[in-house]
Amino acid sequence: MDILEELSNNNLLPSLFVFDLDYTLWPLWIDACPGPPFEADSSKPYCAKDKYGNVIKLYPDVPKILRTIKNCPQTCIAVASRTHEPEWARKVLSIMPFPDEDSVKLSTNNESSKVINYNTLANVIDYSEIYPSSKVKHFNSLHSITGIPYNEMIFFDDEMRNNEVNHKLGVHFVYVPDGITFELFLSAIKEFASKKKLFLS
Repeated sequence: MDILEELSNNNLLPSLFVFDLDYTLWPLWIDACPGPPFEADSSKPYCAKDKYGNVIKLYPDVPKILRTIKNCPQTCIAVASRTHEPEWARKVLSIMPFPDEDSVKLSTNNESSKVINYNTLANVIDYSEIYPSSKVKHFNSLHSITGIPYNEMIFFDDEMRNNEVNHKLGVHFVYVPDGITFELFLSAIKEFASKKKLFLS
């Protein structure tokens, strides 16, 4: 049995997976890029471009991580970002192609690949708190909106100072120094499960 399936069957997964954006899901500060207009190409999943054509791309393991969470019943995904350009972040989320796994195929003439019936990254996210503020405020809002207890939340972030959500609220904090990886993701949910199992025993 897959470890995720086992944890899910034993009700040991978080109910809400929350991710920072900058240097957690993608390798840049969105408010430091040249800005809009942002564009995306449906044939190039997990990417968008700023006004000068610079590529904004997810870290390699992010699509697999988000799909893994989506395949687990009774779990949700949120993002929490304090960026000073929230509309830029929301725009990129809303246009970045995030295709279904079976929606990528070669064109009939084999000259190029084409993505059909794709969704966007925003479609994968259930809740978002994107505005300049403390992460404590972001999580207070998520708790109010979802009704999910803080100790049922896990948060991935590249800034250690945001560990305050653990100290003040009881959210399980995971430090992501160089962008999230699937290995780090698995390690974090195993740690969460161990803590929850201890709490329930």
